Amino acid sequence: MQRDTGVEEAVAGLVKAMQSGDGTAARDALSRDLTAAIGTDDAEWWSGYDDSAAALAAQLDASGGLPFESGELRGYAEGDLGWFEDHGRIAIDAGPLPVRMTGVLRREEGGWRFLQLHVSVGTPNEDVGMADLPVTRRGSAPGGAA
Repeated sequence: MQRDTGVEEAVAGLVKAMQSGDGTAARDALSRDLTAAIGTDDAEWWSGYDDSAAALAAQLDASGGLPFESGELRGYAEGDLGWFEDHGRIAIDAGPLPVRMTGVLRREEGGWRFLQLHVSVGTPNEDVGMADLPVTRRGSAPGGAA
């Protein structure tokens, strides 16, 4: 497994398409074999290319662009399969909202295309009845030491 700039460039391209509201570019980034695209709302779970591409295009058309920002993008590849993780943000009026983005890509004719895409907003354990679980915060060592 190695870091892969091609995977990272594909993710950056999708983020740029989402920011600018370019539904054609966003749709073209998806593989025809895409299994699922999952968004931040509980209802945003689309299966397959047709439903996912239509939903993404509809959201970009309605919004004129989604204010996603990449943060800590890391892409990896082994052969023709790639994956990524990113701890980014959505710029909203109340301030930046942290989001987690992950996905799987495949090298196809014309470049890397998304087979699966997931964007989520973290929910504190306290909000889901699991306040007693130990959590190591980002940037800290277990036990709370930095």
